[in-house]
Amino acid sequence: MIRVLEPGVSEEYTPKNNMFSNEVKEQIVEAQNHICGREGCYNRIHSVHHKLHDSVGNYKRFPLFLNSVLNAIGLCLECHSQLSHLFVVTVAMAEVFENYLNELLEN
Repeated sequence: MIRVLEPGVSEEYTPKNNMFSNEVKEQIVEAQNHICGREGCYNRIHSVHHKLHDSVGNYKRFPLFLNSVLNAIGLCLECHSQLSHLFVVTVAMAEVFENYLNELLEN
């Protein structure tokens, strides 16, 4: 079911339909040489983690930033399941990144 939540948003936002694009995932994996982003961990990347939680509220507030490489880190299975809470972006930093991305679009 598709319902209109607000002008310009035609589909309900859920984490299931709002994943990083394959391009973003590939960029993160390549940038990290396929190695977990936690310092001192040399396991291979299992998944790409949102540093700022991918919630409906965050999507509405930071639509450009939320699924960008700026909000992503590749983690191994162990670090993602046990330590992902350590890899975060504050709301204040998300605002800086969102404004930056908006400026890039305007120019």
